Formats: sequence, structure tokens, C-alpha cells
Amino acid sequence: MQALYRFFRSVRLAVVLLLILTGLSILATLIPQGREAAFYFHNYPPALARLITALGYSNFFKSWLFLVPCVLFFVNLGVCAVDRIASRLQRKARRRFGPDLVHVGLLLLIVGALLSTWGRREGSFYLGLGDSIDLPRGYRLKLLEYVDRRYEDGRPQDWVSTVEATRGERVLEASYPIEVNRPLRLRGLKIYQSSFKREDTAQLREQGGQTVAMHDGQYFEWQGSILYFAGLEGDRAVFERWEGHAKVEELWRGASEFIGPYEIVEVSSRELTGLKAVRDPGFIPVLAALLVVIAGLALTFIQKSRDKES
Repeated sequence: MQALYRFFRSVRLAVVLLLILTGLSILATLIPQGREAAFYFHNYPPALARLITALGYSNFFKSWLFLVPCVLFFVNLGVCAVDRIASRLQRKARRRFGPDLVHVGLLLLIVGALLSTWGRREGSFYLGLGDSIDLPRGYRLKLLEYVDRRYEDGRPQDWVSTVEATRGERVLEASYPIEVNRPLRLRGLKIYQSSFKREDTAQLREQGGQTVAMHDGQYFEWQGSILYFAGLEGDRAVFERWEGHAKVEELWRGASEFIGPYEIVEVSSRELTGLKAVRDPGFIPVLAALLVVIAGLALTFIQKSRDKES
């Protein structure tokens, strides 16, 4: 038991673990993360692809390669902190809490990092004016206004999505402008401005009289072919007819014309704003950890300055 205690108290162990984590993390930046196994077998030699997938290196920060050194480093820091406090109490030495705060802050930082790795969730969605969407934790978001600002040469300058945020019957934000560097912060959730796009729509009438909306990127099958709605050019809808993996022709149709079994009733286009909802349970622990580390370093500096003066 004493040998195990000395092992985890070792500063050398901390240095070795930090070097391992640093080296593996650097290598992880060189390998695309979160891809399907087929991606690695297509882009790397078979032996290397098998090694990447077998070790879980395709998702490094959730693999045992990352978790095991992290847990060992956590235990090492905890044992060092406890040993330091116990030794100082036994000697009745002068109290110095700065290094202890740094150790506690580092422990919190590891906890926060693991919570972020395993608990972070994010999802992207698009809204048009007046559209609403239900989000996690009972929130509901409605787009009130969207502004796409551009420079004179046409380059994007800023995107602003003004939204209403509610939770049940309670209005949390009546009119909040979300910008690229100004997210909407709700309890346990952040909403970021991420992109924008145009949505083209063709209203199609079936033979029975029922009307369906087809958006760009959607398709339907007809007489052994696939008719893919590519979008609008002016007031005409552009469809691509595909047979197998080959595009056979382009079909341009306007209102009152037919495409396959459908009659085109009308076509329209609108701008959509792209937003991203992020839930990160590790944010608060990481923020607290940084504050504790800063407080520990500041206290250590103050105590050493007083020692020099005395």
C-alpha cells in the first residue's frame, strides 16, 4: 500500500503523464476525428487504418488512450494535494494555500474537460421568418427578424438573427439579436449564429388535388428515374433526372407546367438563418477551475513577495 501511495505521489509520474497526454493529443490533431471506419481505410494504409480504429484514435478524446492517462493524472494530483496538506499540518508549518488552490483548480479542470468530452451536445437547425423550434430543456425559439449584412464587394459582414426565447408560458427573451460572436445564453444551453442559406420551394399538385411542398435537395421517383429538385432559376424550377448514377437531363418548369405526375402550382424562395444549439455541462467546472488556479497563483505570488520583504 505504501508503494502504491509513493507511486501516485511521485512528481515524475505527473511529468510522464503530461508528456503522454501532450504527445497523444498532438497526434490526434493530425488525424480527422469522428469519421466512419471506411474513411480511414480509404485514406490510410490498411495496417494504419486498423490501428486507428482498434485503438479508438478516430475519437481520441473519448478513447481509453485519453481517459486512462487523465484518470491517473487526476489521482496523482489528488494524492499530491492530500500529501502536501497532511505534511504541513504534521510539521505545523506556515500555512500556504496558494499551491493547494492550484492543485484543486487542476483537479476541477480535469473533471470539466471530461464532462465536456462526454456530455457536450450540439445540433444545427435552420429557421425562416416566423418559424419556431422546440429545443432541449423545454425552450422554444422563434425567429422574429434576420439581417444579412454585407460589404460593398459582396463579402459577408455580419449575420443577425433576432429571436424570441420562451420556456412554457414564460418569455425569457422578448427580442434578442444573436450574432456570430454574441450567442444567446440560456440556462444550460447556448444558441450560436452559424450560417445562412436560401431555401427554394416548389408547390406541387397531385392528380387527386392534394398539394405538397418540395424543397431544394429533395426528390421523387417516376417511371424508373429519380427527379431531383435542384432549386430555382428566376421563376422556373430546375429538376435533374437521374438514372442510376448518371444525370440524364435537366428539366425547367414554371407555374402551371407538369413535372412527372405533378403540376407546379407556384414557386417561391426565402432566406433561412442557420443556428446551433450547444449544451456543455463542463463549461462551469472549467470556468471555476481557471478562477481557482488564477487565485492560487496570485496567492502564491503574494506570499512569496511578503517572505522576501520580511
